[in-house]
Amino acid sequence: MTTIMAKEQEFEVAVDTFAALEQRVVRTIEMLNREREQRAEIEKQLASVRAQLDAQQAQGATLQREIEELHRERDTVRTRVERLMSSLDAIEASYTQSA
Repeated sequence: MTTIMAKEQEFEVAVDTFAALEQRVVRTIEMLNREREQRAEIEKQLASVRAQLDAQQAQGATLQREIEELHRERDTVRTRVERLMSSLDAIEASYTQSA
């Protein structure tokens, strides 16, 4: 009878050990699933940030082109104003000489 009790005790220890191992496996799977969900969320956020970055880069490039165009227009206006001022100076000089 002692061998039967010993075997039952060994069996109970084995069952307890197996149950503990099963719990560890279940917790590990749950942790893995949470990590996968978090990773998916982070990848989704990363895609969103990349899209925002692409949009801002495109907007930056557009603004840079607009600035360059405005600089060209400013230079053109400056040249025209300088020509007009030169013409006015010439007219004033001719008017002063004739008066």
